[in-house]
Amino acid sequence: MPSAPVSIEPINILLVDDQPGKLLTYEAILDGLDATLIKATTAEEALTALLKTDIAVILMDVCMPDLDGFELAAMIRNHPRHEKTAVIFISAVRLETEDLLKGYRTGAVDYVSVPVVPEILKAKVQIFVELYRKSRELDALNAELEERVRQRTEQLEESHAALQQSEESLRLASEAAKLATFEYDSETQTLQWSANISDVFHRNVPQRMSFEDFMEIVHDDDREMVLNYVRTANYGETTAELEYRVTSARGVSWILARGRALQTSNTATHRVLGTILDITERKSAESHQQLLMAELDHRVKNILANVAAIARLSSSNAVSVASFASALDGRIHAMSSAHDLLRQSSWTGVDLHELVQGALAPFRSRGDNDIIVEGDRIRLTSKFGQSMALVLHELVTNAVKHGALSTPGGTVHVEWSRVTTAEGEKIAFSWKERGGPHCFLPERKGFGLAVIRSAASECGGVAHMNFAPEGFQFDFQGELSSRTQLVGTRHIAIVPRAPIPAANAPASGNCRILLVEDEALIAMQLKLDLEAEGHTVVGPFGQLSEGLRAAGEANFDIALLDINLGADNSAPIAEILDRRMIPFAFTTGYNDLVFLPPRLREHPHLKKPYNPGDVKDLVKMLGYRAKDHRAANASNQVA
Repeated sequence: MPSAPVSIEPINILLVDDQPGKLLTYEAILDGLDATLIKATTAEEALTALLKTDIAVILMDVCMPDLDGFELAAMIRNHPRHEKTAVIFISAVRLETEDLLKGYRTGAVDYVSVPVVPEILKAKVQIFVELYRKSRELDALNAELEERVRQRTEQLEESHAALQQSEESLRLASEAAKLATFEYDSETQTLQWSANISDVFHRNVPQRMSFEDFMEIVHDDDREMVLNYVRTANYGETTAELEYRVTSARGVSWILARGRALQTSNTATHRVLGTILDITERKSAESHQQLLMAELDHRVKNILANVAAIARLSSSNAVSVASFASALDGRIHAMSSAHDLLRQSSWTGVDLHELVQGALAPFRSRGDNDIIVEGDRIRLTSKFGQSMALVLHELVTNAVKHGALSTPGGTVHVEWSRVTTAEGEKIAFSWKERGGPHCFLPERKGFGLAVIRSAASECGGVAHMNFAPEGFQFDFQGELSSRTQLVGTRHIAIVPRAPIPAANAPASGNCRILLVEDEALIAMQLKLDLEAEGHTVVGPFGQLSEGLRAAGEANFDIALLDINLGADNSAPIAEILDRRMIPFAFTTGYNDLVFLPPRLREHPHLKKPYNPGDVKDLVKMLGYRAKDHRAANASNQVA
């Protein structure tokens, strides 16, 4: 029977350029191609289009204001859906060999220089459009072939009689599809496998075995599920499916079973015929993809929450809209500069010397003698680097406005070194100002000083600020850690189940709240919001060890726990609070709570970025729960 014509969806071409005039030019040049043109003026619009639409070819301007073409192409290539999408760079700037190589490494298939020759550009695009069309047609034909194989398999399984008459055909069809087959007899409680069963299970398995022996190789957690699958096999037209695990030479293998039951002459028994397929790699890929998406979602939301916290904290001390805008812009640029350095090293860390030079470069005088920088070559982790970028920004802007860099002759001496202590290797950092105006302790604690203080706790260190008359001095000693933010399984510490003290009841309607949050700016803003409502904050704590100590020893009524604490998570802290019967909620940038034990996922959680209203409602709900717990405990004591 001839197959129906293959139906191919419209071909889409993505045009990316920040100049609308150029987009119109490309649109005119490509007129006549059997394709839909999608235009984007920013990287964000381009990424949005790629998420919603299948793209055959991307024409991309190298020079973009928000994200250059090389960076955007690299981001696109990192997405499995677009790792083979054709990218053609268009540049009005003469590119050097290094730039060309950089472009090709990001996956570009061609370069077109401006001025563009319309016929050449159209011809190149048309080639990739046709290649894409042929590829889609081939995919459609493959899908049609797979559908035919599926239909044929179903036909072979329609009756037990047909299977008995064509056992050899079934064996060949199964091996061609890399499937193993099985037959289960409920009367004898035996299983008959095809010859390739050991290849599917990745262990030596006899072709005939008892069902009891088979259950020994099934994973402990899946045995009851497999039993139910066999007992309730469908006698109708549908095929029952089940995914389960077996122990194998490589540890654990995932198996997909498809089966159909046939009733025998004895109505009390039945036979189950079916196929099994090793899906271990598919399961691993699904798990890895889920983890990557969750990590990406978490990072984006943490960035948004940090920006929101900077905006709100900057506005609280601003005297005018202009001063607020200036302060906000400078702080965001400081974070952006640190981000650029981290991106260049693929977020493995940042050199402190480069970080300091980048932060201070705009403020050096022409004589280059007012800022002295010296220190060891120290590589900071990504989180430490971002915090230090904000600290440096606040220090230098304060020096320009009020300190040594505000008058001629003033000097700033920045130095750091490695030091070895009983607790391990640390970094000693010093900022010393001299020759500026008379220094005195400020009457009002602004956002800048708050950021400097918070960096110490976030980096696991101690900071000291000295407002001496001869000049301001900042000294900091923090931990040097080899931990970096990598996508993978998070470590959960084992907490000894020692006796836990009971929580004390608050004296009024306001609560004592344990706050565990490793993002300093978010923690600072959250603490201010809670204290503005009349609550008392215990913390904030940014490390697992600090949170564990506070959870076991401090007195508080409720708790807010950030799930992600660097390389750890807050599950051990939650376990302590659960045993103490203290109400708590998680704050998280993840869409779900997959990194927590199942029973902890039922606790309330607040997604980042959050607003004060959400925090207020959550704290009120937890406060009611704390009150109910106290009332129940009092009643039990009376009884």
